[in-house]
Amino acid sequence: MKNIKIYTIVGAFLIIAGLFVACDTEFENPNNPTEEVVLQTKDGLFALATGIRQFYSVTALRQVVEAPGITTRELGVTNTFLNINELAKGGAELPAESGGITNPWVELLKAKGMAESLIEGANTVELTAGTRSGLLAYGNLFKAMCLGAMVQMFEEVPINNSADGAAPFSDRAAVLAESIALLQEARDELAGTAVSDDFASAVLWTDLSLTKVINAHLSRYHLWAGNYAESIAASDAVLNDGDATNSMWIFDANNQNPIWNRTVNSTDLKPQTNFGLLGAFIPEAGDGRIAFYLGADAGFANADAGGQAISEMLGFAATNTAPFPIYLPGEMMLNKAEAYARQNQLGNAVTQINLVRQKTDDPLGVNANLPAWGGDSGSQSEVMDEIYKNRAIELFLTGLRWGDHKRFYPDFSVPQAANTTNERNRNFYPYPTIERENNPNTPANPSI
Repeated sequence: MKNIKIYTIVGAFLIIAGLFVACDTEFENPNNPTEEVVLQTKDGLFALATGIRQFYSVTALRQVVEAPGITTRELGVTNTFLNINELAKGGAELPAESGGITNPWVELLKAKGMAESLIEGANTVELTAGTRSGLLAYGNLFKAMCLGAMVQMFEEVPINNSADGAAPFSDRAAVLAESIALLQEARDELAGTAVSDDFASAVLWTDLSLTKVINAHLSRYHLWAGNYAESIAASDAVLNDGDATNSMWIFDANNQNPIWNRTVNSTDLKPQTNFGLLGAFIPEAGDGRIAFYLGADAGFANADAGGQAISEMLGFAATNTAPFPIYLPGEMMLNKAEAYARQNQLGNAVTQINLVRQKTDDPLGVNANLPAWGGDSGSQSEVMDEIYKNRAIELFLTGLRWGDHKRFYPDFSVPQAANTTNERNRNFYPYPTIERENNPNTPANPSI
């Protein structure tokens, strides 16, 4: 991973972040501050923080959602472009040079490198205590988000970018531990020192509760790491927070919702009917989340990509400026349900399931409006299946289903041959060729 320049809509940032190839990504550049201005002044760090938000929400977010969405059948492929069709087929033949896996790797490393530069600046530039705490918490959050997204797709990832192109890789357990540590530091910084008005007005936006987003990701990553009590506590911190803010990525005509761009504005992808779920996991009749997320029938995906029935996109990608949630409140309930179920506290798990099923007043409008679950509350496997089903529906196209399926069904046999219809067609992606050619530490590719 070699040095890379990142330019954002708020200016040009020379990011000494050590990404894996040398290239330029350019947006509008009216002011062109130097590297010294960006990384060694408060205003430069504020501009970098704003640039991270823009880059992540418009560019990286697409990668978080799209490739895993194809791999787990949330999305149907409606064009003949090679990259997305390679993802739809999966299997051992998925080539390491495919743009479908290279793009997530590239863009998430870029965003992570920007966050690392912000963290460095927060620790080295002379700032007020409240400005430092805000910048550090913000940088830690974005770095943790990038690491979490990458470790869902790749078996090992670099925790820190390296300027010499030889970043070491770390396994999933180490990456999750680092992500949790980053978020805990962020949470503690905010608790110890309130952010300055200067930072809040320059960097934050109305539809963001920084503390709640940090706790939401702590809940998520603790769950993935098997820290169930900690995951429940972090979920409760979100659900019981007196701040009613719904944290959302916000878009405008110049910075459009990337999921809308791929599922409505383009002819490449559409959501699969029934959320791509099969058999017992097909949503129940009357589930209000169907009409929230899915519109009219839109035909079928390409036959070579599975030929599944597809629907028009609604929900959080219905328009080019539709706000997209950074996390959903329902995830916190379902995180608790899973954490309880994995500890065999099935009564508590079913309580959380029913809070999701019976919701009619979700702050984001994701209301199942279903009766209480009628399954066997004494069967851990049945309870777990119901949790997975609700995660697949409630958290549709948030980039979480691939990791969920691997976590709930670790013994699912993914065939070596290409497959366009099973529930997932890879366990992890191969490492992009461009990384292997530049980084001698790149691990061997997973078999599937």
